[in-house]
Amino acid sequence: MSEHYQHLILTRSETVTTITLNRPHVHNALDRAMSDELNRAVREVRDDRDCRILVLRGAGDTFCSGDDVAEFGTWTPEDPYWQVRKYQETVQIIEDLTPITIAAVDGACTGGGLELTLVCDFVIATDRTRWGMPEIDWDITPGWGGTSRLARAVGTRKAKEWNLTGALFAADKAERHGLVNRICAPDDLDTEVAALTDVMLAKHPTTVRRTKFIMNKGADLPISGALAFEVPIQPFALEAAGIRDFTDRKARATRRELSQHFWQNS
Repeated sequence: MSEHYQHLILTRSETVTTITLNRPHVHNALDRAMSDELNRAVREVRDDRDCRILVLRGAGDTFCSGDDVAEFGTWTPEDPYWQVRKYQETVQIIEDLTPITIAAVDGACTGGGLELTLVCDFVIATDRTRWGMPEIDWDITPGWGGTSRLARAVGTRKAKEWNLTGALFAADKAERHGLVNRICAPDDLDTEVAALTDVMLAKHPTTVRRTKFIMNKGADLPISGALAFEVPIQPFALEAAGIRDFTDRKARATRRELSQHFWQNS
C-alpha cells in the first residue's frame, strides 16, 4: 500500500493499519505534500471495511513537530486558508473513523502533531516525549484544533496557557491533563501498542463501533441529549451479534482475562 506515498509509510497487517509520518530528517514536520498524502491515507482507511485498528506514528525518534515552517516562505496569500481547511478535514476524518485509532508517540509532539493526537481514541507516549503548542512564536495560530479541541480536552485555562506561552512540557504533564493514556519507555512503545491492539481486537467489532460512535457524537451534546442518544442504541445492541457473545462464556472469559487488569499497574 505504501508505494502510493512518498512521505508516508502505509502498511496493513490483517485488520490493523499503520500510517507512519516519514520525514524524520525534519522531525516529521508536515509540509503540503505530506499533509495531502495524510488526507488521502485516512480516506483510504475510512473506506476499508476490514480495518479495525489504525495506528498513527512517526518515523525515527519523533512523532510530529507540526507544520514545516520552512515552507511558509513559498506560500501565496491564499495558501493558509486552503491548507487549514485541508488540515481540519483530515483530523475530522480521523476523529470520525470507524476503526479504533491509536497514536504511538515518541519524541516531539508539538503543534500539528499534538493536534493530531487530540482526535485519536488512545494515545501511548514514551517518557521522553515533549508536548506543546509553539505556534505563537512563529506568529501563526493553530489550525488543526489547538484552540478548540484542546480547550475542550484540558479546559480553557490550560489551553490558553499552552497556546499563549508556547511552552513545552513533558509526558507526565500531558498524562495528568488527559492528553495521554499510557507512558512507557521508548523500547516498550511497540509492545504497549500491540497489547492495546490485542485487547481491542478481542471485543466484538459491532459493539466497539457503536460505543465509539455514541461517545464521539454524545460529546458534542448537552448531557440530556447525550443520554437520550444512548436509548435507541441499546435495544439494537442486545438484538445483534453482541448478545450471542454475551451468552458465550468462552468469548466473555477471554475478553475479561485480557481486559480486567489492563493498564492498572500505574
